[in-house]
Amino acid sequence: MSKVVMSLPKGMIRNCLMGGIIALLSYLALQFACALLVHREVVGMEALYPMACASAGIAAFLGCGYSVLRRREGSVLTASVVVVVFLTVTLAAAFLTTDSISVANGLTGIGLSMAAGGLAAALIGANMPKKQGRGRRGVRRRTKAG
Repeated sequence: MSKVVMSLPKGMIRNCLMGGIIALLSYLALQFACALLVHREVVGMEALYPMACASAGIAAFLGCGYSVLRRREGSVLTASVVVVVFLTVTLAAAFLTTDSISVANGLTGIGLSMAAGGLAAALIGANMPKKQGRGRRGVRRRTKAG
């Protein structure tokens, strides 16, 4: 393994991967809801791209929020890793389903929305109280009364 992976805190990789999966599943659910709204003609087709960006931001916030809540230390690093996992899986799915990916197709807006959602979760997580460590606690002894 590389030195970067070896120097990460214990359990961070598992939490970040789980956060990425939560972000992906919530993104798919939100995209399904957006497609349903367009299909039922509640909103027009022109609102599809802003809804996709909003759902990417919300999904990244949810995935990063999970990881930040699980590990209260290093919330910016945790959120960054979750956003990278989420963006990588989303890009991999896009490469498998289309012939070409370009910035003109709206990739920049969705990527920035993911980053904004992760940053919001990291900022909220940074303001939360830190986890209490397991310090040495004195053992109370029972004494006989009287």
